[in-house]
Amino acid sequence: MAKQPDSLTILALRALQDLEQRAHIGMVELTRSDRVALEWLVRAGVAQRWQVQDLISALAAPISNPIHANGDHYMRATAATTALEAWHQISGVERQDCIRRAIAARRYCVEMLDPDDHQPQPWHMCNRYRPGDRHMITQLFAASPARPFNDGPPIVHPREPGFVVRRDHQGALVLDQMAWGFPVILNGKRGQPLKPKPVNNARFDKLDKFWGRWSRVPAQRCLVPTAHYAEAEGPSGEMRTTWLSLKSTPVFAWAGLWARHEDWGSVYTCVMTDNAPELADIHDRSPVILAPEDWETWLTAPLEELRRFDRPWPASDTNVVRTAVPWSKGGREDAYLGALPSAPWL
Repeated sequence: MAKQPDSLTILALRALQDLEQRAHIGMVELTRSDRVALEWLVRAGVAQRWQVQDLISALAAPISNPIHANGDHYMRATAATTALEAWHQISGVERQDCIRRAIAARRYCVEMLDPDDHQPQPWHMCNRYRPGDRHMITQLFAASPARPFNDGPPIVHPREPGFVVRRDHQGALVLDQMAWGFPVILNGKRGQPLKPKPVNNARFDKLDKFWGRWSRVPAQRCLVPTAHYAEAEGPSGEMRTTWLSLKSTPVFAWAGLWARHEDWGSVYTCVMTDNAPELADIHDRSPVILAPEDWETWLTAPLEELRRFDRPWPASDTNVVRTAVPWSKGGREDAYLGALPSAPWL
């Protein structure tokens, strides 16, 4: 009769599945729980210490070619998967099926990679918002249209056109329209270039790193008029749409960056920061919201003077409307209007 695996070995292997998913994204910095799980497998006779050391070395290997980084990611992921497959077989622990592993990996979705270090961002993190009424926006921001354009969709998704307020060459505020999301090109497992992915959120703590080429140039900063933004809440497969807005104003300024891209034209991304503790159950991150008196600073000051904006907007001024609309349908205007009959500023 085969020896039954003990509960600690099962727990260690389950914990390392998270490490395996992180390995599909980029270099892995081992957490304390990762190290405890690996040490237990060695002491339990499931893993050899040299195997663990080889895995750690593979996970920490630097990117050899930033242009074709996906090849390095593939080797890293293969090392993790091969090790876990062997340790599951040795211990007699049934490996989680592919569907369950895919569900667990959704928070590491490639479409939401951090473009600087390729670490994951939650797959549903604020990828839709309502700009609000165009006439109201031009009044609030005192911005003239930079050129003729249509209003665009009432609910903006990545790669779709949205309003942006920026400075023109004369220093005047203008209302422009751009595609939401900077294009980032990733490569497939065979090194082939994949379809560019729109990165619509920029972490504040990465502004001086990947985003530095734009954030350090005041002319490349912008204000993104926003009436409501959406987050997904609930267990996977049952997520519902939650809309957030400010109580104090019908439209607020979301800090942004913009650039001109050869293929996509003008594009913009929105800056995110840590969420207020009172709202962390909705999401751990939130938009960088700028008060009117801070618009000029965001658009003109050196990057070093913008650190004070790396903070959440007060929860006391945030209106939260949880709806029964499935997240998959929460990006439709008819679903939005039906879900928020008493929402302010409609």
